[in-house]
Amino acid sequence: MRKTDIAWLLTLALLYLPAVAAQNADRVVLPNTNLLRCNSSDCSQLWSGDTDQKAIFPKQLIVDTKQGCIYGMTALYDKSVPFDLVKSALDNRYRQWSMKELDKPALHLYVWRVPQKLAIQLTVDDKEAERKGWSEAGTKRVRLIAIAMPGRSACTSSLK
Repeated sequence: MRKTDIAWLLTLALLYLPAVAAQNADRVVLPNTNLLRCNSSDCSQLWSGDTDQKAIFPKQLIVDTKQGCIYGMTALYDKSVPFDLVKSALDNRYRQWSMKELDKPALHLYVWRVPQKLAIQLTVDDKEAERKGWSEAGTKRVRLIAIAMPGRSACTSSLK
């Protein structure tokens, strides 16, 4: 076998491995919604539930704060993580609050709304997001927002 053939095979294997790793993982880890409306130093548990070695964590977690209060979070999952795996994790926890009338499956847009607590939106970033430097096209974006007035008033009630 020639060296160029070996190089091509290695390149293809390296491109294939992240997708296989994501498919073999047990579950997607979601951000801890108890952080929403939290305004104390006790707010340190980033992930919901127990985690294991096969769990898929977000590659980035963006936290929105105002006056020391967390009122929103955005979890970005790598483009190699299958969309259905992220959606399944959200459905497992929030299925009863799915807003089917707002879902746009052709656009990979899904919405959940837990009354008086939080809203969740799942989307996939496109080439426009990549062009703007936000994230790589194909990145799965899970946006969690506390349903309350932003700032300190968002911290007056708990999501528990």
